[in-house]
Amino acid sequence: PPKGYEVEVHYVGKLEDGTQFDSSRDRDSPFRFVLGEGQVIKGWDLGVATMSVGEKSMLTIQPTYGYGEAGAGGTIPPNATLKFEVELLSFRAKAKQRWAMSVEEKIQAAADEKEKGNAAFKKKDLAEAAAAYREGLAFLEHSSHWSPQQQTLKLSVEVSLRLNLSNCYLKTGEFAQAIDEASAAIKLDEKNSKAWYRRGVARAAFGLLDEARSDLAAAARIDPKNVEIRNELKKCKEKLEEVRKKEKSTFGAIFAKAALYDEKAGVRNLDRCPRVFMNIRVGDKPAKRIVIALYQDTVPRTVENFKSLCVGDKKGKEGNVLSFKQNTFHRIIKGFMAQGGDIDGKGGESIYGPSFEDEAFIDKHLHRGQLSMANAGPNTNSSQFFITFGPTPHLDGKHVVFGEVVEGLELLDDMEEVPTDASDKPEVRTPLAS
Repeated sequence: PPKGYEVEVHYVGKLEDGTQFDSSRDRDSPFRFVLGEGQVIKGWDLGVATMSVGEKSMLTIQPTYGYGEAGAGGTIPPNATLKFEVELLSFRAKAKQRWAMSVEEKIQAAADEKEKGNAAFKKKDLAEAAAAYREGLAFLEHSSHWSPQQQTLKLSVEVSLRLNLSNCYLKTGEFAQAIDEASAAIKLDEKNSKAWYRRGVARAAFGLLDEARSDLAAAARIDPKNVEIRNELKKCKEKLEEVRKKEKSTFGAIFAKAALYDEKAGVRNLDRCPRVFMNIRVGDKPAKRIVIALYQDTVPRTVENFKSLCVGDKKGKEGNVLSFKQNTFHRIIKGFMAQGGDIDGKGGESIYGPSFEDEAFIDKHLHRGQLSMANAGPNTNSSQFFITFGPTPHLDGKHVVFGEVVEGLELLDDMEEVPTDASDKPEVRTPLAS
C-alpha cells in the first residue's frame, strides 16, 4: 500500500519471551490506520508498507522502531523488542474529510456505512452497527441545497439507515430511540410499511399500546399480505384488551373512592381555573359547545399551548397559523378516548416548536371528560390531545393531563357512538367548528 493510504490489519503483539500484550483478533475488531502519517510506531509503518493484501507476516521490531526507552504503560517495558503477527486485510485511498466531499461522494459514503452496519448487525455487534448507521446519517446532513435528483438518492439511503438504526435500538431495548428513528423514517416516506411496523413494535414495548395499534394498523393497510405485521397487530390488540379488562376490574372501586375524596377535600376549585370552549360538530348535526377548565396550577406551559391553539394567535415555523379551527378528531375509540389536534396532518406542532417536554404528571386520568396530551413517547408533545371517555390509569405517567370538560359533557356521548374503521378513524367527520 502507498503512503497516505488507509490500511486495515489484524495483529497479535507479543514480547520476545512470548508474553502477549495485545490482539485485535481477540477483540474481533480489525485495526485501521493511515500509512506513513505517524499514527503507529515506525516499525509498523515500514513493515506494513511492504505487504500485500492477504499476506501474513511476522514483524520483529527493535526498540528504536518501537517504543524505545520509554516503553508503553505497564505492558511493554523500556527497550523491548516486539513481535507482531500481522495480516493485511485491505487498503484504500484515505477517506476525504466530509467538508471536502461532493454530494455524490457523501451519498456513497452513507451507503457504504449502511453496508458496514449491516455486516456488524449480522455478527450481532449491535454497538458497531448502530455507530455505522449514525455515521452514515451524518454524511446526509446539511442537504437542503441539494438538487431534486440528489434529494431522491439521499431519501432512499436515509430511510434505510434510520430503519436499520431503529431496529438496532429495538434489539438493545432503547425503545424511545427506536420510536424516534422510525418516526423520522415515516416523515420521509409515509408509505413505508416497515417504518410504521418498527414504530408500532417499539411503542408496544414502551407501553404505548393504543399508539402501537394505530401504527401497526397503518403498516397492515400498506402491506396487507405481510404475516409478521398481521401477527404483531393481533398481539397488540390482545394486550390492549387485557389492559382494559384489568383496569376495569382492578381500578373501578379505587376511582369511585378517589372521586369521593376529591369532592370532599376540594383539591382543585374548577371555578378558578382558566377556561376555553370548543364548538364541535358530529356529522351533519348542529355544532355543540363544550367548556374546558384548564389545570394551570399544575401544568401552565401545557395549558398555554392549548389555549393559544384554541385562539389561533401564534404562527408556526413555516409561518402558518397554529389553530384547532376546522381540525378534526382523527381517532375515536369507544370506551377509551377521542383524539384530535393534528393541525397540519403530519403530527402537529406546538407553540414552542415542533414538540415540547412533558411538564408534570401530577394529575391522573381519573374520569370521563379529561383532556390529556397525545405523544409519540417521552417529551414529544405537540398540538395533539385526547378527551377521555372513562378512567385510563395505564396512561398515568406517560401522558400529561391538563384539563377537563365542565360543560357540555353530553356531547361526548355523540362522539363515542361515531362509527370508525379498523384503524379507529371516524367514518363521520367530527370537526371543531371553532
